[in-house]
Amino acid sequence: MEDSAESVPSAYVQLGDWLWIRHGATGGVGDALCQLGAHRGLVMYGTASERSLHRLRDYDIVPIDYRRQDVAQVVRAKHPEGVRIVYDHLGGASMRANHRLLAPGGVLVSYAFMGRPGHVLADTVRGALRNRMLNLLPGKRTALCTLPREIATDPSQHQALLTHLFELALGRHIRPRIGACFPLSEAAEAHRALERRDVHGKIILTTF
Repeated sequence: MEDSAESVPSAYVQLGDWLWIRHGATGGVGDALCQLGAHRGLVMYGTASERSLHRLRDYDIVPIDYRRQDVAQVVRAKHPEGVRIVYDHLGGASMRANHRLLAPGGVLVSYAFMGRPGHVLADTVRGALRNRMLNLLPGKRTALCTLPREIATDPSQHQALLTHLFELALGRHIRPRIGACFPLSEAAEAHRALERRDVHGKIILTTF
């Protein structure tokens, strides 16, 4: 993928690089990042609650209990110069704190923004603007990762990346974490389980 502020710089990551996966490392996107990073041989850090830390260790990720440990202190103790990449899905104060963890030349990738009930659209726009404002600071970069824009910008490249992901899955190099299966007739209950956060992993709706 082209290494620019308009796209996620996958080619920017090299074997042995160190990156920081912010809160949500055991969530759906975080789990995918952990598996892909482990496949690439990256040194990774991630936060989770105490009950989920073991899942990070499964990927040989340095786990951080964000309720009991000072995240910045743990990362800086290992990498005083900062990390190469930070993935953030919260925005706000989290985005600024993550930006400070970057090494010179590092990049902050925002792939979601935490929105207040009733203000999701406004908070998402505000988060995107903050990402762009941080990109004006010298020495570091920011990027917005949005699937619709990735597809619109270069459909053939997106297709190639998607094909590669399927190949990794077929070769069992990565495995989607399946949390639960529901029949299609119980789709409403599946949504309720998702809202209650009863399920850790992907929810599958079956038609048989």
